[in-house]
Amino acid sequence: MSSATEESARTRKAAEAPPARRTVPRTAPARRRSAPAVARPAPRAPRMPFVLLVIGLLSGALISLLALRTVLVADAFTISELQTSNERLAHREEALREEVVRLESSERIAEEAEEMGMRPGEAPLFLDLDERRVTGDDGGADSGLPGTGAQPEAGSE
Repeated sequence: MSSATEESARTRKAAEAPPARRTVPRTAPARRRSAPAVARPAPRAPRMPFVLLVIGLLSGALISLLALRTVLVADAFTISELQTSNERLAHREEALREEVVRLESSERIAEEAEEMGMRPGEAPLFLDLDERRVTGDDGGADSGLPGTGAQPEAGSE
């Protein structure tokens, strides 16, 4: 048979056959939904304030970062200056210590004393109270200073 006759036979059988019944299990009573009278779109929040808020927050964060960076650079510059100053002061302190050591040397003191017209002192004399005599180089010889000449024995007049 041709395809046209086959299709017409199928449509006749479908028209003659009773409609198939679908059985729906009844667990709950069917609810009728009422269609809304007018379909309303869901209300949306305005976008502009949110966008402005985000831009404001990003701008504030950027400005804060720039300010922080500026402060850090200024502090780094100050630290660099202080380190340089500290190094200069350490060199100056070392130079002053060397100057003090040079000025305290006995050779320099002797040279300055000679320039001022001073003469080296004679050997010192010591008093020995137990033996009642003057000891040292020259054993108490007269050096021209008062009280260094021959002294009478203690207790004798």
